Amino acid sequence: MLKQLLILATACTATAAGATVPSWLEADSAAAIASRTRADFPWTVDEFYEIAVKDEPSLTRDELQRRIDRKYVETLRFGDTVRVFRKSLRNMRLLDPQFRQGSHRGSTASEARISYVDSVLACRDGRNPLGGAHRVRYRFTVDVPNHDAILGDTLRVWLPLPMATQRQNNIRILDASHTYTLSDGRSEHNTIYFEAPVGAPGDTTHFEYTAEFDTRGEYFPADEILARIKPYDTASDFYRKYTAPEAPHIIRLDSLAAHIADGETNPYLLSEKVYDYIIQRYPWAGAREYSTIPCIPAYVAEEGHGDCGQVSLLYISLMRTLGIPARWESGWMLHPGEKNLHDWAEVYFEGVGWVPVDVSFGRYTPSSNPDIVGFYSHGMDAHRLAANHTVCGDFYPAKRFVRSETVDAQMGEVETTRGNLFYPAWDSHLQLISVTPVETKQ
Repeated sequence: MLKQLLILATACTATAAGATVPSWLEADSAAAIASRTRADFPWTVDEFYEIAVKDEPSLTRDELQRRIDRKYVETLRFGDTVRVFRKSLRNMRLLDPQFRQGSHRGSTASEARISYVDSVLACRDGRNPLGGAHRVRYRFTVDVPNHDAILGDTLRVWLPLPMATQRQNNIRILDASHTYTLSDGRSEHNTIYFEAPVGAPGDTTHFEYTAEFDTRGEYFPADEILARIKPYDTASDFYRKYTAPEAPHIIRLDSLAAHIADGETNPYLLSEKVYDYIIQRYPWAGAREYSTIPCIPAYVAEEGHGDCGQVSLLYISLMRTLGIPARWESGWMLHPGEKNLHDWAEVYFEGVGWVPVDVSFGRYTPSSNPDIVGFYSHGMDAHRLAANHTVCGDFYPAKRFVRSETVDAQMGEVETTRGNLFYPAWDSHLQLISVTPVETKQ
C-alpha cells in the first residue's frame, strides 16, 4: 500500500515557479482547494457517458442528460466545460428513484444493525447489563512515504483522540511512537500531536499511538422527553451559542425551517419533523471533498442528497434556525464489519439535556418495535468514537497551512514547513484491538 502511495504521489506533480512540486504538497490554500475541486470532477459529460454506458448498456445520452438535469448525476462548470463528479457512476443509482424504489435512510437496516439498537434498549430496561457499553482498545497509525519534496524537513502530525463526553470516558493512552502533546480541552477537535524529522529517502516515517476508552449507548424515550421538557432561557449565553449560525457550514434556513415546522412549537416534535423531512428527501450518496463545498447545508438543499456529515449539518442548521440548541459530534463508527468515519449531531432540550441524533441512520422500519424504529432520532448505539464537538475549529497546536479535512478531524493531518500534505501523500489507519462489554447500570 505504501509503495503504491509513493508511486502515485511521485506521479502526481505540477510545475510551480519553475520547480516540480507534488500537487499534494499544499502551501497556498486557494490553489489547494481549486486543485481538490478539479480532482473531484475528472470527466467531461462525453467522457462520463462512455464510462457509464459500459456499466448500463441501455443508457442513452438523453437519459444521462435527464439524470444530470434532475441532479442524480452531479456536475460542475469549469469555464466553458461541464465536468462530472468522480462518484457519479454509483451515486446515480443511489439517487434516481427508479433504482431506489422508495427506500429511505434506515429502511434497509440489517439484522445486525437492529441488534446494536436492541442491545442498548435491553440494557436500559435491565434485561442485559452488558448490552449498553464497551471498552474499546485500538491503535491509530499514520505512515508518510519520504518523498524527495519533503526530505530534510520536519513532519507535524495530528491524530484524532476520543474526548470525554456523556457517552465516553475512561480514556487512556497506553503507548505512543513519539513524544506527544494533547489538545487537552484547548480545541474542540480532540487530538494527539507528534513531531518528527522526515526519515531516509525511500523509507517511511511511521506514527502511532494505542489507547482505550469506554463508550456507551444512550436512549431517551419520547414520553420521558415530553414529560421533562421545559422552556429555554433564551437570554443565556448557552442558548445563544448553540442557536447562532457558525459560518460557513451552520447557517439560517428560515424559509425551509418554517415550511417544515408548519406551526409546531414543541422542540422535541420539531426535531422529529426535521429528522423525518431530511431522511425522506435527502438520500445518501458519496460525497465530494468537504473542503470544496462553500456551504454544506445549502449544498444538500440544492443538490438533493448528502452523506452523514452533510445531513447532520443540515439538521443542526434547521434546528438552530427554529431556536433549538444543536451541535456537531463526530469521529468513527465502530460497528463490527462497518468501521468507518462518521458524523452525527446532538440536540439540547431544556430539562432533559443533550440528546444524540443520527440523521444518517434514519428510521429502522424493518423492525416492528417502535423504539427501534425511532431510536436514532433520540438515541445512540455503543459503537462510536467521538473526537469532535465542532466544525472548522482551530487545532492545538495551531496548524500553519490549509487542512486536508477543513471541516472535521477524523483521519488525521500532516504538514511540513513547506505546506500541508494532502492525500495520497500519507496513509492513516484505525485498528481495533479489542472490544469488551462493560456492565452498565441504567
